[in-house]
Amino acid sequence: MGNLAPIRRRFTVAAAVLGSIVLALLGYLLWPRAGQGDKQSLIQTRDSLNHEVQKITDPAQTREDLKQLYARNIPDRFSIISEELEGLFKQSGVTPQPIKYSEDLEQKATLPGVQQIKVQTTVSGDYLKVARFINAMEQSKLLFIIDNISLSNQEGGKVSLQISFDTFLKQAA
Repeated sequence: MGNLAPIRRRFTVAAAVLGSIVLALLGYLLWPRAGQGDKQSLIQTRDSLNHEVQKITDPAQTREDLKQLYARNIPDRFSIISEELEGLFKQSGVTPQPIKYSEDLEQKATLPGVQQIKVQTTVSGDYLKVARFINAMEQSKLLFIIDNISLSNQEGGKVSLQISFDTFLKQAA
């Protein structure tokens, strides 16, 4: 029984400290000004999102945004797509297999003035280079929409990535 006295004292001190912390946190939560910063932040976020929605729903702004997208990100020559892909292959250090291009005839009617091109290829290299290639595609000035990716292992630490994606080409007037 004599050995329990120091343990009881330590337990009492620890309980008192924890109780004080709980009371301090409870006081902070119940303090009238607590949470005002969070509320103000939420109001600013709401106002910002409302402004963005208004920009999106403005037909004139939407037409202007589409014109800019078409001008900057959709080429008018097929060779620009090929050149961009070759540059991405070299930049990332992957080895490409033959590239297969095909026109998506179903999408013709939904995107006026734009032809959707389906692209399939396989690239190989070490994992970091393949990841760098995907990242470069996402940051490309051209519009590439990745549809399917299949990664397989090869010998010697190299991987092979089969990738299919869509891109677009302006149609001749």
